[in-house]
Amino acid sequence: MRAIVIGSLMTLTYVLQVTIFQHIRIGGISPNFLVMIVVSFALLRGSKEGALIGLFGGLLYDINFSLTIGSAMFSYTTLGYVCGKLHPYCYRENFILPFACTVVGSLYISVMNLLGYILRGKLAFGFFLRSIIIPELIYTITLTLIVYQIAYGVNYRLESNERRFRTMF
Repeated sequence: MRAIVIGSLMTLTYVLQVTIFQHIRIGGISPNFLVMIVVSFALLRGSKEGALIGLFGGLLYDINFSLTIGSAMFSYTTLGYVCGKLHPYCYRENFILPFACTVVGSLYISVMNLLGYILRGKLAFGFFLRSIIIPELIYTITLTLIVYQIAYGVNYRLESNERRFRTMF
């Protein structure tokens, strides 16, 4: 049940990101909801599920945006795994750690994307930093608390259903 719900949430988030949220751009930049979802569920569930959610999110990203399959999968998987390692230190009601992990995670994904541009011969680092990386980072961390609240609510419902199911048998 958990895999179906989280997979559906990831797919819905991704579809909204590539359709509706592309039209709600601020300064030509849209937030990276995949980073927010991967970080949120990795902190709530741990490194194994964080890595799996990152793998799925990276696959979705690679299918639509990347020239090769695997670069975003690697980036999002490592992001989910590393953030999941912080799970024991995360108090679910505290928003400082999800905020900090989203900042670092968004920078990490942006740097990995920038590395892809550099490897293709596009060396305008200052342009990418000023016009893409910094605005996307600001836009993403602004919406982090809302997305974390939604992920927290979904996770809470899933855990309460799992506890209720376990006590039945």
